[in-house]
Amino acid sequence: MELPSRYITRMVLFLILVAGGCSLLFPALENALMTNPPLNGLIVLVFLFGVILNFHSVFALYPEIKWVKASVLSLTEQDLEKLRLLSPLALVLKNNQAKGNAVLSPTIARTILDSVGTRLDESRDISKYLIGLSTFLGLLGTFWGLMSTVGAVGEVIRSLNVSGEEATQAFNTIKNSLELPLSGMGTAFSSSLLGLSGALVVGFLDLQAGRAQNNFYNGLDEYLASLTRYSSSVGSQSDESVTSNGAYANALLEQVVESLADIRSQLKKADTQIQEHAQTDMELLRVISRIDHNVNQIDKRFEARHETLLTEVRDSFKLLVRTVSGKDK
Repeated sequence: MELPSRYITRMVLFLILVAGGCSLLFPALENALMTNPPLNGLIVLVFLFGVILNFHSVFALYPEIKWVKASVLSLTEQDLEKLRLLSPLALVLKNNQAKGNAVLSPTIARTILDSVGTRLDESRDISKYLIGLSTFLGLLGTFWGLMSTVGAVGEVIRSLNVSGEEATQAFNTIKNSLELPLSGMGTAFSSSLLGLSGALVVGFLDLQAGRAQNNFYNGLDEYLASLTRYSSSVGSQSDESVTSNGAYANALLEQVVESLADIRSQLKKADTQIQEHAQTDMELLRVISRIDHNVNQIDKRFEARHETLLTEVRDSFKLLVRTVSGKDK
């Protein structure tokens, strides 16, 4: 997948050529523009907006391509918010990364391609509309100028009376009367000139933008092919057609593989939890062992103290008996 620099270069060179031609024809273009400033100014604004929009649609591909061409795909929230065309792919890869699966199924890859293609088409819809709008405004100015011209000429003809005038004087009267109506022809042809010229320029820029987007789409198709896992066909099946049973089996196998990936992830989490519980149990056994050892020590000390007390009581009792019997006198 390559950057659309060559398409930007073509668009800039074409605009330079257009600007050079306009500079050479500036006096005539100025007169044409001033024949009807509101309508012709609107046509120029539509033209400028179309130029900006086409350049923006091409420049919008740069962050998407740089994200794909990075050595390590960044799936952080900040980077995902910057993506517009490849946001479905980024979300799927992030989900697969959480599940421990690094590949895509053919169904998911086709869904991502369809989503990207739809977004590319939507980005060019406004440009196509501006091309048609520029042409429509040119034709609108044409019919507007012709309508005013025909109406004014009809008024001149109806008010013309040459019965009592000489031929030269009548011709001068007709010439002076038609100067104002014929000025509407300037509105008609200037609007057509600007509208069709603007549509031509914006159309070329839209063509280059479309080629840049098609190049991006094809590169994305190749990139997804490197991430897609295809299941092998079973049996003697032709390459040109796939039966419904085979397609169902492939879809079923893909679901089984995804389910196994989920199970493997769950088993890893369960194994980690079991190890943590085992460590906790070992610590608990050590604490219980220490408590049991301390209790045994306490029992032994208590027994020794008990024996000592019994001996002392026995000796005291013997001494008391001898004292009472008078043997100690």
